[in-house]
This record gives sequence, structure tokens and C-alpha cells, in this order.
Amino acid sequence: MSTWRRTVRTNPRAGVRVNEILSTALVSELLDPSAHLWLVSPWVSDIIVVDNRDEHLEAVLGQDYVRTLYLTEVLAILASGGSTLHVAVRPDDHNNAFLSRLERTLSHPFDLHRGEDLHEKTICGGEWLITGSMNFTWRGLEVNDEAVMYSVDSELAAQTRLDLEHRWLGPA
Repeated sequence: MSTWRRTVRTNPRAGVRVNEILSTALVSELLDPSAHLWLVSPWVSDIIVVDNRDEHLEAVLGQDYVRTLYLTEVLAILASGGSTLHVAVRPDDHNNAFLSRLERTLSHPFDLHRGEDLHEKTICGGEWLITGSMNFTWRGLEVNDEAVMYSVDSELAAQTRLDLEHRWLGPA
């Protein structure tokens, strides 16, 4: 597989945002779910990650999803398709609403990890990853200036997953 990488320095006030990159990555994941999906963010919210109100993704999502989709919904679809979901967050009250909704939405258990000193922000599938300064929150997507790298690179994604597994699951 060839590699592709793009770094975006967001400035929502100037119209430079990462929303479409995140949406594209997650839609690609819906088409070909990874065995393991990692979401690592000190703070996370149930943000809108796919906007299908204009039905441009009907072939992928079907008629049941002619609307916006939230992060918990996309993660639940992926988990029901066989992906093992790993979520790492800080033990902070801000994350409780997201985690509660994710638990209610999923029909499968997920691996939850909490780290007091967690500062990394990454979402990683089998062939891709998004990493950088952005928390997966409304402010991260819509307000803050961020630096985010989107990479389609199976080797980098595999190394990232190994690093995350070693950190959160322990040595094999």
C-alpha cells in the first residue's frame, strides 16, 4: 500500500478545519472496518463526525442514516461490524457523558483505559491514523487552532497500535 500524509494547521475562523478529514477517515473505516480501532484523547465529546443530511453517503450508510452521525454512533456501527474498540481518556468528569452514551449505544463491550497524565490525541484504524494537538471535542473541531496529521500508512498505523497496546494493555 502506498502512503499518504497531510498535516493541517486548523484555524476555524479562517475556514481551515479538520472535520472533513475525520469524516473521511471514519467513512473509510465503515467501508472496511479494522480489527482494532483506538481513540485516545484526554477529553472527548460526542461530536458530529459525519454529515449525511444531503444523502451523499447513502450508498455507504443506507437510508437509516440520512442525518448527522455522532462519534458514539459511528463507533457502535464499527463495533457491531467486528472492530474491537479501545478508548483511552483522562479520569475527568467531562468524559462521563460521552462514555455513558457509548456504553448505551454499543451492543459489545469496549476496552476503556484511563490515565491521569494522558495528553496524546490519536484515532487509529488498520491503515490510517489522525494524531496531533486536537482533542476529540467540539472545541477541538470548531474553535481551537490545532495541528493535526492525517496519515494513510499501514506501517505507521501498525506501529501506533503496537505502541498503544504496549502502553494501555501491557507487554504481550
